[in-house]
Amino acid sequence: MRIKHFIPVAVAVIFLYFLFKYGVFWKLKEIFSALRPEYLILSLLFYTSTYIFRALRFSVMFPSIPVSELSAVMGVHTFFNNLLPFRSGEASFPIILKKLFGVDAAISSVALLLVRVLDVLSLSLLFSISAFVVATQKTELLWIPLLISVALLGALFVGAKLLKKLKDKFSVVGMVFSFLQGFVSPSNLLRLSAFSLLTWLFKFISFFFILKAGGVELSFFQTTFASTFGELTSILPVHSIGGFGTYEAGLTGGFALLGIKTDRALTVAFYFHLLLLLMSAVLAALGWSFLSFRLKKRQGA
Repeated sequence: MRIKHFIPVAVAVIFLYFLFKYGVFWKLKEIFSALRPEYLILSLLFYTSTYIFRALRFSVMFPSIPVSELSAVMGVHTFFNNLLPFRSGEASFPIILKKLFGVDAAISSVALLLVRVLDVLSLSLLFSISAFVVATQKTELLWIPLLISVALLGALFVGAKLLKKLKDKFSVVGMVFSFLQGFVSPSNLLRLSAFSLLTWLFKFISFFFILKAGGVELSFFQTTFASTFGELTSILPVHSIGGFGTYEAGLTGGFALLGIKTDRALTVAFYFHLLLLLMSAVLAALGWSFLSFRLKKRQGA
């Protein structure tokens, strides 16, 4: 068995061990039996809104594509990102745009890279704010937002310097600069940044209601703080299908920093992940159906 196949299996086996060790399946029944549907509906509404903001963000760069169709693309693209390891689901975005709308894969990939940079900035901003708020009650956590801020500024500085040096040496880097210079204006960049921030803000509000639906009483800032650790695991090379195991590890670590006991933290993390994947799958199915309908309609025209 190759190492790339062995690691996901090993992660899944270790994850199952801890699920049984802490009796998560039995405790999970208690959460689901007491679910509050009104909070689940609110969570789904806010989560769906993030797809619209993502679509609006890409509509700034691809104005010829309707926002409704871009929203459907976001549904399929996000599901593959949640399902596949090491962000390999990102490849679905240029593939879909090429197949359905004739957008050059290199152009859509550069656009995707730009929004991912804005995602990192938005996530870092919201996480830093939430960490500072949480640290007012747990001062030992104050080092986390400080470290994140310094690391982010350092990464942006080094990245900008590196791109300038590589601009004339590698065609792909030159393409990035060419696309950005031809598209990015202060007004466009402001709109992209606003949509990115709204995407993450509404996503964390959705997370807040997922937890509330399961009887987990955390504030919005505590939810943002803890769930960020889960979100960051999606970029790890050690990743199982659907992120099972690694996503829970990140969430459990975030909950543990808030003082939640390990068995409770793991149970809540597993519940959280299941609900998130379920919402993602439902929206992906709707998006896929909508795109298939539009494709057949175009072919029949």
